Amino acid sequence: MDATKNKDIMSTKPLIVSPAGNLEKLKFAVKYGADNVYFGGEGFNLRVQADNFTFPEIEEGVKFCRERGVKTTFLMNSFLHENQISEAEKYASRVKELGCDSVMVSDPGMLMILKDAGIEADFHLSTQMSTLNHRSIKFWLDAGFKRIVLGREVTLDEIKEIKRNTDAKIEIFVHGALCIAYSGRCLLSRYLSGRDANAGDCSQPCRWKYFLMEEKRPGLYLKVMENQKSTEILSSKDLCLIEKIEEYVDAGVDAFKIEGRIKSLYHAANTTRVYKHAVQLAGTEGFGENLPFWLSELDLISHRPYTSNLFDEFGLMGYDGVPYINKALFVAYRTDEGESDEIMIKTFNPVYKGETLDCIYPIGERILDRKYRVKKIYMEDKEFEMARPNSFYRIKLDSPVFDDAIFRRPLVPKEKS
Repeated sequence: MDATKNKDIMSTKPLIVSPAGNLEKLKFAVKYGADNVYFGGEGFNLRVQADNFTFPEIEEGVKFCRERGVKTTFLMNSFLHENQISEAEKYASRVKELGCDSVMVSDPGMLMILKDAGIEADFHLSTQMSTLNHRSIKFWLDAGFKRIVLGREVTLDEIKEIKRNTDAKIEIFVHGALCIAYSGRCLLSRYLSGRDANAGDCSQPCRWKYFLMEEKRPGLYLKVMENQKSTEILSSKDLCLIEKIEEYVDAGVDAFKIEGRIKSLYHAANTTRVYKHAVQLAGTEGFGENLPFWLSELDLISHRPYTSNLFDEFGLMGYDGVPYINKALFVAYRTDEGESDEIMIKTFNPVYKGETLDCIYPIGERILDRKYRVKKIYMEDKEFEMARPNSFYRIKLDSPVFDDAIFRRPLVPKEKS
């Protein structure tokens, strides 16, 4: 990149928009660098399987974010059926009181309901509306939207053309699960399980195992094997644009969105800090220097094989399958504060006395990640050889721990860069 382009990139810092499946995940996304978090309440959003937020939790989350200068986006992006309109109108009247910075919408009818309720937050258009061109964007801007989340199918060149032809604020997905359907508009789930993907209740039948059966031999199933375990003939790889972030920054993207509200707290925190760090270093020598670290970290969250090209993920019709990859297990996070070798943790998986754990931290002026050996586990005055999942323990480590630590157990050795 030339010096002028470097200057332009450094003066433009796209927002990192992070998933918040519950209040706990929201707080760690913020601590690990989110500029904007998105979350849903108990209705009318496209992740009914996420923990989602009660109204008191929304109020707490909004307050937590506001105190730290982080924007909040409330999701009301499900598609409305006729018999849901009255309920949506009642729900919208309560949303007005929450004080969120923006509301994410798919259905134009929902937009009208929110406007009629007197909601003054900005409106963001969901990726579900498959917006791919500047004429569509002008239509949605005229309708009252302030930020457009483009369809995942949009190309980099198309983004550049959109920015040349509009002054719209553009958000794109940069990381997470992809759908075989056009921007998620799929009927497989509703047909096969009765769970409507367009109401946020997808059962992910594209990830299921399928067999062949000859019509005159009912019950005789023939396996279709694409890899040693099974077949994923309908299943997509996961999106990962970390290597291309500079190109998207240069194209004028205003916000980078990470998918994953139903994924772990560790997933939200680690993806957030990686993409935030990458955006901060875009256009500098530090970008290339840190790229191996970012790739390694993104490989240490649970994921399917990554693709950076939605239109060419199968290459020249070759296909290796998309098995789920787990190279590290999220085990705990620190709950207290202050630099110390004796800390309180909340466990999500077992922690064993004597084992060595990886620890990650928010990325500031330097990367603080390191390993710790667990010397002691106790609760009140009783010692344990193992900390059980979903509990709180005090542990002693072989060196001091900083605030907001997240612990993981490597399942395989890290690949050398």
